[in-house]
Amino acid sequence: MTTPAMLLPADATTLQLQGAVTFANAATLYQECQRLLAPGVTCLDCTGVLDSDSSAISLLLACRRRAGELGIDLKITGMGKQLQGLARLYGVEKLLVT
Repeated sequence: MTTPAMLLPADATTLQLQGAVTFANAATLYQECQRLLAPGVTCLDCTGVLDSDSSAISLLLACRRRAGELGIDLKITGMGKQLQGLARLYGVEKLLVT
């Protein structure tokens, strides 16, 4: 059984991405990102991501782009080997890992 994906506030400065991030839920997670991004949020923590596909990379890029539109310098942390490998494969590792 796959762990449902969630994007939750961990504290006042951090959003935490958890579960399996796939094509099936990436759009919903992006809507949550749009809702939760606010001044003061500076980090998107991915340590809780258990499984992912290429849509997870799209989600992370979209969240960073949206944060930039809001004037937020969003750091993405805790990317596991699978996410790092996908980012490297698609040539966007430098855009995600700061």
